Amino acid sequence: MNNIQILDIPKSSKILITGHVNPDGDALGSGLAMKLVLDNLGYFTSISFDYINKISEDLSFLPIEHLTTFDSINENYDLSIVFDCGDPKRLGKLEHKVLESKSIYIIDHHLEQSFGTHFEIDSNAASTTQVLYRMFIKEKLSINPLIATCLLTGLITDTGRFQYSNTSSEVFDIASALLELGADLTLITESIYGSVNSGALQLQAEVIQRLAIISEVKLSYSYVLHEDYTKHKTIPEETDFLIDVVRLPKETNVAILLKEQEDGTYKGSLRSRGGIDVQAVASLFNGGGHKAAAGFNTDLKPDEILDKVSNAIRSQS
Repeated sequence: MNNIQILDIPKSSKILITGHVNPDGDALGSGLAMKLVLDNLGYFTSISFDYINKISEDLSFLPIEHLTTFDSINENYDLSIVFDCGDPKRLGKLEHKVLESKSIYIIDHHLEQSFGTHFEIDSNAASTTQVLYRMFIKEKLSINPLIATCLLTGLITDTGRFQYSNTSSEVFDIASALLELGADLTLITESIYGSVNSGALQLQAEVIQRLAIISEVKLSYSYVLHEDYTKHKTIPEETDFLIDVVRLPKETNVAILLKEQEDGTYKGSLRSRGGIDVQAVASLFNGGGHKAAAGFNTDLKPDEILDKVSNAIRSQS
Protein backbone atom coordinates (compact mmCIF):
# COMPACT_ATOMS: atom_id res chain seq x y z
CA MET A 1 0.00 0.00 0.00
CA ASN A 2 1.35 3.40 -0.99
CA ASN A 3 1.20 5.83 1.91
CA ILE A 4 0.62 9.55 1.50
CA GLN A 5 3.26 12.21 2.00
CA ILE A 6 1.73 15.64 1.49
CA LEU A 7 5.05 17.41 1.05
CA ASP A 8 6.06 14.93 -1.68
CA ILE A 9 3.26 16.15 -3.96
CA PRO A 10 4.88 18.01 -6.89
CA LYS A 11 4.20 21.75 -6.73
CA SER A 12 3.11 21.71 -10.38
CA SER A 13 0.18 19.38 -9.58
CA LYS A 14 -3.40 20.37 -10.25
CA ILE A 15 -5.33 18.96 -7.28
CA LEU A 16 -9.02 18.17 -6.82
CA ILE A 17 -10.26 17.74 -3.26
CA THR A 18 -13.57 15.97 -2.70
CA GLY A 19 -15.49 13.32 -0.75
CA HIS A 20 -18.80 11.53 -0.54
CA VAL A 21 -22.07 13.04 -1.78
CA ASN A 22 -23.94 15.30 0.65
CA PRO A 23 -20.80 15.87 2.76
CA ASP A 24 -21.17 15.83 6.53
CA GLY A 25 -19.00 17.65 9.04
CA ASP A 26 -16.19 15.11 8.72
CA ALA A 27 -15.95 15.04 4.92
CA LEU A 28 -16.38 18.80 4.61
CA GLY A 29 -14.08 19.61 7.53
CA SER A 30 -11.38 17.30 6.17
CA GLY A 31 -11.58 18.65 2.65
CA LEU A 32 -11.52 22.30 3.68
CA ALA A 33 -8.66 21.73 6.12
CA MET A 34 -6.61 20.10 3.36
CA LYS A 35 -7.38 22.90 0.92
CA LEU A 36 -6.32 25.57 3.39
CA VAL A 37 -3.07 23.75 4.14
CA LEU A 38 -2.24 23.14 0.46
CA ASP A 39 -3.14 26.69 -0.52
CA ASN A 40 -0.81 27.98 2.19
CA LEU A 41 1.93 25.82 0.65
CA GLY A 42 1.33 27.32 -2.80
CA TYR A 43 -0.50 24.46 -4.55
CA PHE A 44 -3.25 24.83 -7.18
CA THR A 45 -6.37 23.24 -5.68
CA SER A 46 -10.10 23.01 -6.26
CA ILE A 47 -12.57 21.61 -3.73
CA SER A 48 -16.02 20.39 -4.68
CA PHE A 49 -18.72 17.94 -3.59
CA ASP A 50 -21.93 16.62 -5.09
CA TYR A 51 -24.89 17.46 -2.89
CA ILE A 52 -28.60 16.98 -3.54
CA ASN A 53 -29.74 20.34 -2.21
CA LYS A 54 -27.01 22.52 -0.74
CA ILE A 55 -24.49 22.44 2.08
CA SER A 56 -26.30 22.22 5.39
CA GLU A 57 -26.85 25.59 7.05
CA ASP A 58 -25.45 24.00 10.22
CA LEU A 59 -22.04 23.80 8.52
CA SER A 60 -22.06 27.26 6.93
CA PHE A 61 -19.65 28.54 9.60
CA LEU A 62 -16.91 26.57 7.85
CA PRO A 63 -15.00 28.39 5.05
CA ILE A 64 -17.42 27.12 2.39
CA GLU A 65 -16.64 30.14 0.19
CA HIS A 66 -13.73 28.01 -1.04
CA LEU A 67 -16.09 25.44 -2.54
CA THR A 68 -16.51 25.20 -6.30
CA THR A 69 -19.82 23.88 -7.65
CA PHE A 70 -19.36 20.45 -9.23
CA ASP A 71 -20.73 21.63 -12.59
CA SER A 72 -17.93 24.22 -12.74
CA ILE A 73 -15.15 21.63 -12.46
CA ASN A 74 -13.58 21.70 -15.91
CA GLU A 75 -9.90 21.08 -15.19
CA ASN A 76 -8.08 17.83 -15.81
CA TYR A 77 -6.43 17.01 -12.49
CA ASP A 78 -3.12 15.35 -11.82
CA LEU A 79 -4.24 14.32 -8.37
CA SER A 80 -7.56 13.82 -6.60
CA ILE A 81 -7.63 13.71 -2.81
CA VAL A 82 -10.75 11.91 -1.59
CA PHE A 83 -11.98 12.07 1.99
CA ASP A 84 -14.34 9.78 3.88
CA CYS A 85 -15.31 7.71 0.83
CA GLY A 86 -14.34 4.16 -0.13
CA ASP A 87 -16.58 3.67 -3.17
CA PRO A 88 -16.25 5.91 -6.25
CA LYS A 89 -20.01 5.69 -6.84
CA ARG A 90 -20.48 7.70 -3.63
CA LEU A 91 -18.66 10.61 -5.27
CA GLY A 92 -21.80 11.26 -7.31
CA LYS A 93 -21.28 13.55 -10.28
CA LEU A 94 -17.58 13.91 -9.49
CA GLU A 95 -16.86 10.18 -9.91
CA HIS A 96 -15.56 10.36 -13.47
CA LYS A 97 -13.47 13.47 -12.82
CA VAL A 98 -11.75 11.73 -9.91
CA LEU A 99 -11.20 8.46 -11.78
CA GLU A 100 -9.62 10.38 -14.67
CA SER A 101 -6.91 11.73 -12.34
CA LYS A 102 -3.40 10.35 -12.66
CA SER A 103 -3.25 9.65 -8.92
CA ILE A 104 -6.01 9.23 -6.34
CA TYR A 105 -5.22 9.72 -2.65
CA ILE A 106 -7.72 8.20 -0.21
CA ILE A 107 -7.79 9.54 3.36
CA ASP A 108 -10.40 7.79 5.49
CA HIS A 109 -11.35 5.89 8.62
CA HIS A 110 -13.22 3.11 6.81
CA LEU A 111 -11.49 -0.06 5.61
CA GLU A 112 -13.69 -0.83 2.61
CA GLN A 113 -11.76 0.80 -0.25
CA SER A 114 -12.49 -0.08 -3.86
CA PHE A 115 -10.33 2.52 -5.61
CA GLY A 116 -7.30 4.75 -5.18
CA THR A 117 -3.52 4.70 -5.72
CA HIS A 118 -2.30 5.99 -2.33
CA PHE A 119 -3.90 5.52 1.07
CA GLU A 120 -3.91 6.89 4.60
CA ILE A 121 -6.55 4.84 6.43
CA ASP A 122 -7.17 3.91 10.05
CA SER A 123 -10.40 2.09 10.79
CA ASN A 124 -9.82 2.64 14.51
CA ALA A 125 -9.91 6.42 14.12
CA ALA A 126 -13.16 8.13 15.08
CA SER A 127 -13.12 10.50 12.11
CA THR A 128 -11.26 11.28 8.91
CA THR A 129 -10.15 14.57 10.46
CA GLN A 130 -8.39 12.54 13.16
CA VAL A 131 -6.38 10.75 10.46
CA LEU A 132 -5.66 14.05 8.70
CA TYR A 133 -4.56 15.77 11.91
CA ARG A 134 -1.97 13.04 12.47
CA MET A 135 -0.67 13.58 8.94
CA PHE A 136 -0.33 17.33 9.48
CA ILE A 137 1.52 16.80 12.76
CA LYS A 138 3.80 14.12 11.31
CA GLU A 139 4.87 16.42 8.47
CA LYS A 140 5.05 19.46 10.78
CA LEU A 141 2.51 21.41 8.72
CA SER A 142 1.12 24.62 10.18
CA ILE A 143 -2.39 24.46 11.65
CA ASN A 144 -3.98 27.88 12.09
CA PRO A 145 -7.24 28.51 14.02
CA LEU A 146 -9.42 28.12 10.90
CA ILE A 147 -7.81 24.80 9.96
CA ALA A 148 -8.13 23.67 13.57
CA THR A 149 -11.85 24.53 13.53
CA CYS A 150 -12.34 22.45 10.37
CA LEU A 151 -10.57 19.48 11.95
CA LEU A 152 -12.44 19.73 15.25
CA THR A 153 -15.76 19.88 13.37
CA GLY A 154 -15.20 16.41 11.92
CA LEU A 155 -14.09 15.05 15.26
CA ILE A 156 -17.17 16.38 17.06
CA THR A 157 -19.73 15.35 14.45
CA ASP A 158 -18.39 11.84 13.85
CA THR A 159 -18.28 11.08 17.57
CA GLY A 160 -21.77 12.50 18.15
CA ARG A 161 -20.38 15.18 20.46
CA PHE A 162 -18.04 12.61 22.03
CA GLN A 163 -20.95 10.28 22.86
CA TYR A 164 -20.36 7.38 20.42
CA SER A 165 -18.32 4.31 21.27
CA ASN A 166 -15.57 5.44 18.86
CA THR A 167 -14.58 8.21 21.31
CA SER A 168 -11.12 7.23 22.55
CA SER A 169 -8.61 8.96 24.80
CA GLU A 170 -6.74 10.05 21.66
CA VAL A 171 -9.90 11.81 20.46
CA PHE A 172 -9.86 13.95 23.59
CA ASP A 173 -6.11 14.54 23.26
CA ILE A 174 -6.55 15.77 19.69
CA ALA A 175 -9.57 17.90 20.60
CA SER A 176 -7.52 19.51 23.37
CA ALA A 177 -4.61 20.14 20.99
CA LEU A 178 -6.94 21.71 18.41
CA LEU A 179 -8.40 24.02 21.05
CA GLU A 180 -4.85 25.08 21.92
CA LEU A 181 -4.33 25.83 18.22
CA GLY A 182 -7.36 28.13 18.21
CA ALA A 183 -10.31 25.95 17.15
CA ASP A 184 -13.59 27.71 17.94
CA LEU A 185 -15.55 25.16 19.97
CA THR A 186 -18.39 27.56 20.75
CA LEU A 187 -18.88 28.39 17.08
CA ILE A 188 -18.99 24.70 16.14
CA THR A 189 -21.39 23.55 18.84
CA GLU A 190 -23.71 26.55 18.63
CA SER A 191 -23.92 26.32 14.83
CA ILE A 192 -24.54 22.57 14.65
CA TYR A 193 -26.34 21.78 17.90
CA GLY A 194 -27.32 25.03 19.59
CA SER A 195 -29.90 26.62 17.33
CA VAL A 196 -32.58 25.72 14.78
CA ASN A 197 -35.34 27.74 13.16
CA SER A 198 -38.84 27.60 14.62
CA GLY A 199 -40.26 25.77 11.59
CA ALA A 200 -37.81 22.92 12.07
CA LEU A 201 -38.86 22.69 15.72
CA GLN A 202 -42.51 22.48 14.68
CA LEU A 203 -41.58 19.69 12.29
CA GLN A 204 -39.79 17.95 15.15
CA ALA A 205 -43.14 17.73 16.95
CA GLU A 206 -44.62 15.89 13.96
CA VAL A 207 -41.64 13.56 13.73
CA ILE A 208 -42.15 12.66 17.40
CA GLN A 209 -45.88 12.03 16.84
CA ARG A 210 -45.03 9.69 13.95
CA LEU A 211 -42.34 7.85 15.88
CA ALA A 212 -42.87 4.09 16.15
CA ILE A 213 -40.87 1.17 17.51
CA ILE A 214 -40.32 -2.29 16.05
CA SER A 215 -39.75 -4.06 19.36
CA GLU A 216 -38.50 -7.33 17.89
CA VAL A 217 -35.35 -5.67 16.52
CA LYS A 218 -35.29 -2.70 18.93
CA LEU A 219 -35.64 -0.22 16.06
CA SER A 220 -37.21 3.22 16.39
CA TYR A 221 -38.24 5.04 13.24
CA SER A 222 -40.03 8.08 11.94
CA TYR A 223 -40.31 10.00 8.70
CA VAL A 224 -40.53 13.41 7.05
CA LEU A 225 -42.70 14.01 4.00
CA HIS A 226 -41.55 16.43 1.34
CA GLU A 227 -44.67 18.53 1.86
CA ASP A 228 -43.67 19.03 5.51
CA TYR A 229 -40.97 21.49 4.50
CA THR A 230 -43.50 23.82 2.91
CA LYS A 231 -45.99 23.32 5.72
CA HIS A 232 -43.45 24.31 8.37
CA LYS A 233 -41.52 26.85 6.28
CA THR A 234 -38.23 25.04 6.61
CA ILE A 235 -35.80 23.26 4.27
CA PRO A 236 -34.18 19.78 4.34
CA GLU A 237 -30.74 21.15 5.26
CA GLU A 238 -32.17 22.54 8.52
CA THR A 239 -33.54 19.20 9.73
CA ASP A 240 -30.47 16.98 10.04
CA PHE A 241 -30.79 17.09 13.84
CA LEU A 242 -34.11 15.21 13.78
CA ILE A 243 -32.42 11.81 13.73
CA ASP A 244 -31.14 12.57 17.24
CA VAL A 245 -34.76 12.79 18.42
CA VAL A 246 -35.64 9.44 16.84
CA ARG A 247 -32.72 7.69 18.57
CA LEU A 248 -33.81 8.77 22.08
CA PRO A 249 -36.15 5.89 23.11
CA LYS A 250 -34.23 3.80 25.63
CA GLU A 251 -36.03 0.65 24.49
CA THR A 252 -34.20 0.73 21.16
CA ASN A 253 -30.65 0.16 19.90
CA VAL A 254 -31.04 1.45 16.33
CA ALA A 255 -32.88 4.46 14.91
CA ILE A 256 -33.81 5.41 11.36
CA LEU A 257 -35.29 8.62 10.01
CA LEU A 258 -36.62 8.61 6.45
CA LYS A 259 -36.86 11.91 4.58
CA GLU A 260 -38.87 12.00 1.39
CA GLN A 261 -37.07 13.83 -1.42
CA GLU A 262 -38.62 16.01 -4.11
CA ASP A 263 -38.49 13.16 -6.63
CA GLY A 264 -40.23 10.72 -4.28
CA THR A 265 -37.10 8.84 -3.24
CA TYR A 266 -35.99 8.64 0.39
CA LYS A 267 -32.89 9.68 2.27
CA GLY A 268 -32.29 7.48 5.29
CA SER A 269 -30.29 8.41 8.40
CA LEU A 270 -29.25 5.60 10.74
CA ARG A 271 -27.90 5.70 14.29
CA SER A 272 -26.77 2.89 16.59
CA ARG A 273 -25.93 2.69 20.27
CA GLY A 274 -22.95 0.53 19.29
CA GLY A 275 -24.13 -3.09 19.14
CA ILE A 276 -25.35 -2.93 15.55
CA ASP A 277 -23.09 -1.77 12.72
CA VAL A 278 -25.30 0.64 10.77
CA GLN A 279 -22.62 1.20 8.15
CA ALA A 280 -23.19 -2.41 7.12
CA VAL A 281 -26.93 -1.73 7.03
CA ALA A 282 -26.50 1.40 4.91
CA SER A 283 -24.25 -0.48 2.48
CA LEU A 284 -27.26 -2.60 1.51
CA PHE A 285 -28.67 0.59 -0.04
CA ASN A 286 -25.27 1.61 -1.50
CA GLY A 287 -24.86 4.09 1.34
CA GLY A 288 -22.08 4.54 3.84
CA GLY A 289 -20.89 6.03 7.09
CA HIS A 290 -19.48 4.29 10.14
CA LYS A 291 -20.59 1.81 12.78
CA ALA A 292 -22.57 4.28 14.91
CA ALA A 293 -23.92 6.61 12.22
CA ALA A 294 -24.62 6.10 8.52
CA GLY A 295 -26.89 7.17 5.70
CA PHE A 296 -28.21 6.25 2.27
CA ASN A 297 -30.55 7.23 -0.55
CA THR A 298 -33.03 4.82 -2.12
CA ASP A 299 -36.06 4.65 -4.38
CA LEU A 300 -37.61 1.90 -2.26
CA LYS A 301 -40.82 2.62 -0.38
CA PRO A 302 -40.80 3.10 3.43
CA ASP A 303 -42.25 -0.35 4.19
CA GLU A 304 -39.64 -1.98 1.97
CA ILE A 305 -36.86 0.03 3.61
CA LEU A 306 -37.99 -0.91 7.12
CA ASP A 307 -38.22 -4.60 6.18
CA LYS A 308 -34.72 -4.54 4.74
CA VAL A 309 -33.29 -2.68 7.75
CA SER A 310 -35.05 -5.02 10.20
CA ASN A 311 -33.70 -8.09 8.41
CA ALA A 312 -30.21 -6.59 8.45
CA ILE A 313 -30.45 -6.00 12.21
CA ARG A 314 -31.62 -9.58 12.75
CA SER A 315 -28.64 -10.90 10.79
CA GLN A 316 -26.28 -9.09 13.20
CA SER A 317 -28.10 -10.13 16.37
